[in-house]
Amino acid sequence: MVILSDEIVTLNVVGERCPMPVHKTRKILNSVPKGSIIHVIGDDPESVHDLPILLSRLGLEPPIITRHENGWLFEIRN
Repeated sequence: MVILSDEIVTLNVVGERCPMPVHKTRKILNSVPKGSIIHVIGDDPESVHDLPILLSRLGLEPPIITRHENGWLFEIRN
């Protein structure tokens, strides 16, 4: 599910497993303007490793990763 606010796009991938969190994050990154903030909420442990690699390959800064309920929140600047 994607939720749009004035400044933050939130992508909820709780319950989804690799490669879906990375795939959906890439789609969002390609669809929002540069400078956007994206919050990805997920519980797949592989995402802690995979999302920073995706961002590195795209030339973006690493995400800020914090624990969130039963998973993680990844704050990404596009």
